[in-house]
Amino acid sequence: MKYIIAIGIFQAVLAVVLLLRSRYRKNADDLLISLVVCIGLHLSIKFFIFTFVEDQQVLNMLNTFIGFCYIPLLYLYTLKTIRPEFVSASKWYIFIPFIIGAIGYFSTVCVLSVTSPNAYLVLYWYNTISLYTLLPLDIIFSSGIIYLAIHKLPRNSQEKKLIVQLASLFLCIGILGVLFTVFRPFTFSLNYLSRSIIYTLLIVITIKIITYKYGAVSDSGSIALNNEIFSSVVGYNGPSEISDEMNSGAANNYIPDSIIENTLIKEKETLQPQKRKEILSQSEMFKILLKLEKAMEKEQYFRENELTLDKLAKLTSLNKYHISETLNHFVNKPFYTFINEYRIEYVKQKLKSLCEKNGSITILDLAYESGFNSKSSFNRYFKEITTYTPREYINLISTPVLVS
Repeated sequence: MKYIIAIGIFQAVLAVVLLLRSRYRKNADDLLISLVVCIGLHLSIKFFIFTFVEDQQVLNMLNTFIGFCYIPLLYLYTLKTIRPEFVSASKWYIFIPFIIGAIGYFSTVCVLSVTSPNAYLVLYWYNTISLYTLLPLDIIFSSGIIYLAIHKLPRNSQEKKLIVQLASLFLCIGILGVLFTVFRPFTFSLNYLSRSIIYTLLIVITIKIITYKYGAVSDSGSIALNNEIFSSVVGYNGPSEISDEMNSGAANNYIPDSIIENTLIKEKETLQPQKRKEILSQSEMFKILLKLEKAMEKEQYFRENELTLDKLAKLTSLNKYHISETLNHFVNKPFYTFINEYRIEYVKQKLKSLCEKNGSITILDLAYESGFNSKSSFNRYFKEITTYTPREYINLISTPVLVS
């Protein structure tokens, strides 16, 4: 078993080094790195125990507490993947079982080290409580993560495949743990077998993470290369060209549906922005994002129906390329998606206010008031962001309101 553990430690160290050195690292990847670090620590503690501890009771019963943080870290990674703006620290309470487990583990180790007559009794209760808490949590929350990833992430996204695979492996660990716990009284050899299988699955999890990250890097590199070739041959300049088309139509206060549809198609293609080496640091992009959010909330620049990246840069006194990099690589959203989310939120607040006052308004007027140039683009974005049509949303938020 020690050979399996040693291989796992090597894989975890290698994975952490590769992930830390990757130039394509995203904010959510820090949670993956934390997960791999925890696996490495778990296996390192086990390697120490199996190498230097001779007490069979300790070898057979001392569970480590680190297993309590695997599922919370994967859950946070899932939420961060679904919503890049999500702040992981806001869900700190999901680590309470991990904290309690750590207290119990170190207390048990202290009791065992002083050779107390009740040491084995304390060890028994720590092992029993930790085991019968960890296994149900693994099974329930792994299933929940799989459900969340399947229903909230795009069908063919690599992140979705990774999350489902990792959650499935942790689910297998939980189910196998239950089976081995039930049948262990009948055969002592199952203890050795169960631990070997679980440690092997942890190694597989580490390999899956490495494979995903470097597969994603390879895909990003090929996408970037294809875009460069396309640019040189056709002369397409990306989102700036789209904004020029939008402006040419907006000058007459009308944008043809064909241009809107083309804009939406091109923007869809950029929802997963191509990766490149970032010019700005994470802290610089964070400051730019805070300034943009403050400008949107206080000045409501999004309500200008002719708002472009160039115009926003002038209004906020920011470099337009820095804004673009911050949105694409820090927030993971194209410019128009970022702006339209504020417009939809504005509409939602207006609708809630009207519902409370039993007021009436034309939905199209409200769409134009929020900054949209077209009813079709408003309806498209409203459905995409809220999962409801405007009328369905009005019906959802309480008292009837007269709409037209």
